[in-house]
Amino acid sequence: MKFGKKSKLMIIPAMLASFGAMTFAPAPAEAWTDQTHMAIERAAGLMSYQNAPSPDVSKTVSNINKLRKTDGQGHFFDASKPPTRKDVEAQLEMIGQGRDDSPDGWILGAIINATRKSKAWTELGKFDDYNYAILGHYCGDLSMPLHMSVYDDFNKKHHLNIDQTLNHSEVKWDVDGVPLITKEMTVDDSLRFNSEDEIIDHMLMIANESFELAQKLRAEDRELTHEEAIQRVNRSASFFRALMRYCGKTPINNDDNVKYVNGAN
Repeated sequence: MKFGKKSKLMIIPAMLASFGAMTFAPAPAEAWTDQTHMAIERAAGLMSYQNAPSPDVSKTVSNINKLRKTDGQGHFFDASKPPTRKDVEAQLEMIGQGRDDSPDGWILGAIINATRKSKAWTELGKFDDYNYAILGHYCGDLSMPLHMSVYDDFNKKHHLNIDQTLNHSEVKWDVDGVPLITKEMTVDDSLRFNSEDEIIDHMLMIANESFELAQKLRAEDRELTHEEAIQRVNRSASFFRALMRYCGKTPINNDDNVKYVNGAN
């Protein structure tokens, strides 16, 4: 059965199977809100940005139906020290594992795996919007400080509030909150990757920024400021935009609700 592009508004859980056979394990927490995830993917230039929350929807489907397939461990890394390339290599071997086998998560491996799969689908000319919804979601999770540090009492206490830092609760529909977030964002349109090694280096830079910020929040016993949150989602959007180009997916270039610059943000 064939569907038109515009009719494919939400990802189906089975799509996640292409990113590895996954074992059921409920994730300890979400990262960012739907509004924020959509804002990251819109700012990056993904036309079907409305699919951004889909990986979280899929996790919930798995949880309520007690399914054994979920990518819950692919949304975080409970890092106790700054992430390294060795962590990436190890996590690539964890793709599809559940909490029992990979309790600390494997988001770094998930991003590289999703990049490889997205690139392959695009090069084959397949419908790839869902692939990029997944990849963009992981890129969003990467910038959330508490998804790159241990899930301790501090994390549990502040996780939801930090998720909601940029959320606009005053809007009727979540999609209406998206441009309110993106208009504050600045995306580096000059970022390019020529190899997977360059991608890993940049990913680790973002991961380490998230890790260090998480330690700062703990030391100061506080939550994320609005300005800090904008800086984090800028990182995710710029990274995801460059990944799309690397994979052969052309991002949108003319969004009046996003500021594009040529240089680091």
